[in-house]
Parts: sequence; structure tokens; C-alpha cells
Amino acid sequence: MPVILEETEIDPIAEEVDLVMTRAEEEEANRRFAPAADPGDLSDGGMVGGARLTPMSAGRKLVRGRAAARRAWMWNGTESLIPLAWNPDGTHHDRGMRYLLKRHCLCCGKGGFHGAQCPNCVKSGCTTCRGSTDRTKIIPCFYLRQEDVPFPAKFYGNIPCFLTSCIRQGDRGFLTDQDMRLHARTRHRMEYQAHMEALEAGKQDEVADLRRRLDAMIGNYGQVPVAVAVSDITEVKTAVTEVPIARVKKPKRTAKKAKRRIAKPVMA
Repeated sequence: MPVILEETEIDPIAEEVDLVMTRAEEEEANRRFAPAADPGDLSDGGMVGGARLTPMSAGRKLVRGRAAARRAWMWNGTESLIPLAWNPDGTHHDRGMRYLLKRHCLCCGKGGFHGAQCPNCVKSGCTTCRGSTDRTKIIPCFYLRQEDVPFPAKFYGNIPCFLTSCIRQGDRGFLTDQDMRLHARTRHRMEYQAHMEALEAGKQDEVADLRRRLDAMIGNYGQVPVAVAVSDITEVKTAVTEVPIARVKKPKRTAKKAKRRIAKPVMA
């Protein structure tokens, strides 16, 4: 049976000091190696918590991390990033030609195909572009300069997002109220629900206030008698007009009719 350490053999002061030092070391380690919420761009290295990241290639330290994409604009002005394909040694890339060679058809609206003809128009035998033989209907899908975009669309309006902390404010607002509500329901679901509940509660309070005021006005109107000055009462006399009635005289009875009306003698 092992020998057990007695309580009299334990130094309480040293024990307390060890506990305090252990807690301090743990807090320092947790603070140093805490996971970062947004480490940022690490293509050139950086600090993540207490670890330093360095870009490497073939066991050698790189001064600057290689680019993974380049900025481009679609035919309607939408800003995008097209990926770059590097060779195994990491010395050359394709400049994003896989995406820069893609085409868009203005006739049917199909995009992302390679070649000088739209496969959709060729298959359907489109009469507008004559089976995609009209070259003016085929344009590049991506452009490297924003000034070269042939059909820039207006994506932003003057309707801001209801949430003031959202970036869709000012000149980066929405074109319609429907777009703003759709954005709010998808991006700020809980905040938008609370906002709508607050507006509904405010409307209910206004309706209740109007009802109280109306009830008070009706109550005051029933209690306070309406005083009318005697001088304001004007007697109105109505003239009675007698209309003469024409009387028709009865014709006189003739002698023959009078004889008929003579009473007959009663036989005994």
C-alpha cells in the first residue's frame, strides 16, 4: 500500500502560490492562442492568435504570396474575381484565360460558352441572329477594365437599408423597396423581424390613442348640454291658403221619374 502524504506535510502558502501562478499562465495562454474571428488576408502571412504564418514554396520562404485571382467585370458591369491557374512550380499562371475566352450571347442571353457561335441559338435555329451567324450578337463575358463594359447596368439606388450599420447606405442603396425588403429578410432576418414588430406595435398604439380620444369626445358631447340663445330662434309662420272647391249641382228630377216614386196603395 503506498504511503499517503499527510496534511501536516503540505505547505499551504506554497500551495496557494502554485495555484495563482497556474491560473495566470492559463489565462496568458488562452489570451495568446485564442482563435481569431477575422484573421484577414493571409496570402503574405500574418499572425493568427499566437502563431505566425509564413508562405512557403518548395521549402523556401516566399517574400510575397502568389495571387490566386484577378479582378474583372462582367458584360453588365458586375465586378467579379476570376481564378488563376498556376503551373506546378508556381512560376507562371494562365492570366485567367479560361474565363476571359468565355462569350455571351445578346440574342438569347446565354453565357459562359467558348467559341464564336452560341450553341443555344444554333440548336434552336434562332431566326433573329440566323442561327448565331450574326457576330455582333456575341460579346466577351469578362472585361479587364470597367471602362470597356458595353452594357453597364445600374445596380444601386437611393433607397438605403433599414439597418444603419449595413454597408448598403447612401449611393450604394437599392433601386426598389422590394429589393430592400428581400435583402433585409435574407441578410438581417432577426433585425428585420424586430424592426417590423416595432412598427406594428407603434401602429397599434396610434390606433388605441385615436380610439381613446374619440371615446372622450363622444362622452363629453353626451354630458354637456348644448345651449342655444333665445335670440337665435326665429319664429317661422306658415300661411294657410284656402283652395275653393267647385260644387256640382244635381239635375232636377223629371215628372216620369217622380211618378215611379209614388207609393202604391196597400190592399186590405
